[in-house]
Amino acid sequence: MKSDFRLPDPGQLLPNRAIAVRRHGFADRFRMLFISVVLGLVSIGTAVVVWPGLYADYRIKQAPVEVPEASLVSAECKTKKMSVNCEAGIAYPRDGETKIRTVDFSFFGLDKGDYETTVVAERGNPDNITLSLAIDKFWNRFIGSLAIVVLLGWVSILMGRRFIHLSATLKAFREPAVLQPVWARITMRSKKLGGNRIVYFPVTGLRKGMGITTIFKKSETPWMHYDPVQDETFVLAAAHPRARLPIMLDENFDRLVLSDEETHAAKAVRNELAARMDG
Repeated sequence: MKSDFRLPDPGQLLPNRAIAVRRHGFADRFRMLFISVVLGLVSIGTAVVVWPGLYADYRIKQAPVEVPEASLVSAECKTKKMSVNCEAGIAYPRDGETKIRTVDFSFFGLDKGDYETTVVAERGNPDNITLSLAIDKFWNRFIGSLAIVVLLGWVSILMGRRFIHLSATLKAFREPAVLQPVWARITMRSKKLGGNRIVYFPVTGLRKGMGITTIFKKSETPWMHYDPVQDETFVLAAAHPRARLPIMLDENFDRLVLSDEETHAAKAVRNELAARMDG
């Protein structure tokens, strides 16, 4: 990520005193918690549901024995996008009676034709039985399931981490403090339900992770400045010394508790900063 933006120092934007935050504007706090929990459960559920079957097939793979006396009661593979889902019923003799075992598995592939397969079992454990196709696609299945578990788990951790950061930031905002003005760049902007939904990323101080999402209500006007030389849209934010995330400032500085004189002075400094960027 580019971090060497040529920007004037905004240090004189705000008065050098403890300032209270009137409105932070952060969005999606509890949505992130919900998504974190759901994705975490799906990740764990995938491992719990899929990996025991993979382990059983791994044991077959180590010592496979074909079972010619077994037959397929039913067998079908369906291709959906890049995934092939197979399900089969295997009938095999065991202790003088016929047992039926249902196996189902998925793997990544684009083939839509028929698959040739036989019935195989683990040597010394005839009840651990499956299709040779499942064994042939073992590493495909393992890597695919591992990728799903890791990806969903990583996103879950990322969302949960941002929820913790937001909660800690809001707790810090309860106490007024000397705020440090910082630059941030806009990475996404959209209008939703009559308001502005903006994603911004501080130029300094926050190197990794997701951008910060804020919502400006109809009564608020975001202040943004486009720099054609750097082809970036910049905004001003205020960082609390005990908060992880800075808040994006609005046109009239209504998100902070400032006097009329302080607001007027802040606007004058901001106009000077914008002029220096244009110059």
